[in-house]
Amino acid sequence: MAAVVLVSCGSTSTLSNAVSAAASANTTAKSMGTSCGSALVNLYKSYKANGKKINMSDTNVWTNALALSSSMAGLKDNGRNSDYRKSYIAGMLLGSAGALTQVSASNVYDNMLNSLGSLSGLSSSSSSTARSNAATALSTILSLMGN
Repeated sequence: MAAVVLVSCGSTSTLSNAVSAAASANTTAKSMGTSCGSALVNLYKSYKANGKKINMSDTNVWTNALALSSSMAGLKDNGRNSDYRKSYIAGMLLGSAGALTQVSASNVYDNMLNSLGSLSGLSSSSSSTARSNAATALSTILSLMGN
């Protein structure tokens, strides 16, 4: 016969608050990842159609680049957190509707972390230099998605 003994090292409310905060962060990560995956698919379609180049003057490309930038908002503070990463990548897979594999999503995620300076914070008033830097980063990221 086995006995189970539970010992509490803190208040139940503190533990439940911590669990709730972690669950909320993971839900946010998955939601942001889903938006990211969707924007990436749309960008990839334009990238392929344009001879594997990014045309930031194209309204659809720019709109999707802005959506991608928005979806990256939590990466600066949470991107290295393994739980956030797992949830974000799960969202990317969902949002990409099969266009990304687990491996390609992981590679894209890592590259997005390295490209935060070029891709995060894009806005309608971004300079031509910022748009050019974003296009370069996007080309690198989209090349990781496949043929």
